[in-house]
Amino acid sequence: MKKIGINIDLNLQEILRELLEVKFYSVESVLDYEIEGIDAVILDLKYETDDSKIYFFSRKNIPVVLLCSRDDDYRKIKGYFKRKEIYDCIYRDDYFEIEKSLDELFSKSIVFQDTREIIINDNFYKAIIKIEDIIYLNYCRLSRKTEITTKDGRIYYSKRGFSEVEQKLRSFNCFVKVDRGTLINKNLLKEIDYKGEKITFLGGKNLFVSRSKLKILEENLDLFGNRIEL
Repeated sequence: MKKIGINIDLNLQEILRELLEVKFYSVESVLDYEIEGIDAVILDLKYETDDSKIYFFSRKNIPVVLLCSRDDDYRKIKGYFKRKEIYDCIYRDDYFEIEKSLDELFSKSIVFQDTREIIINDNFYKAIIKIEDIIYLNYCRLSRKTEITTKDGRIYYSKRGFSEVEQKLRSFNCFVKVDRGTLINKNLLKEIDYKGEKITFLGGKNLFVSRSKLKILEENLDLFGNRIEL
C-alpha cells in the first residue's frame, strides 16, 4: 500500500480514502518523525504559508501534488513547475483528476528515485558520489567522456555519453541544463556574473557560460520568486 503525506482538509481526506487504496500520514508527522518510504505528498496551497514543505520534499525527490483554486497565483505555481519542485497541480475540488494523477504517478516504471547517490562505473575504477556533492557535469570532447565535478574539486569521468547521463539524472530535480553539454546543480549556485560571464558555486568553483545562456538560466530558475531583492 502506497504511503502519502497530506496537508489537506478533512472532507477531502475522506473522499480520497474512498477513491484510493493508500495510507495517509499528516505532513507534520512525516517531518517530525521522519517517516520513511513516503511515495508522494499532497499539499493544499491554501495551507502553505511559505515554500518550505514543497522545497523539503522536492529536495528528497518525493513527488508533490499541489492542490489549488482557480484564483491562486498562476505565476507562483508556474515557478514550482519551472524549478521541478512539484509533480502536478490540480484544482482541489477535482477529485477524480487527483485520483488520475496519482494513478499515473504510481504506474510509471521509473518514478522518483529514493537514492541520493550515483555510482561511477568506468573501466579502471568505481566511485560512489552523493548527488549533493556534484557541482556540475559536462561533456569533454577531447576525452569523449562526461566529466563530473564535485565540491572537493575532484573530477570523475563516466564512459557514458552526455545524453545518456542526462536521461539517468532526469529524476533528480536539482540539475538544470545550461547548454547542450552541461548540467549544473542549482542547489549549489551562489552567483551569476554577467560581466565575467561565469557562474560561481558554493565553495568558490567557477563555470564560464555565455551571457545569453546566463539570462536563460536566470529566467528558468526564477531566482527572485521567493526572495527579497535589495
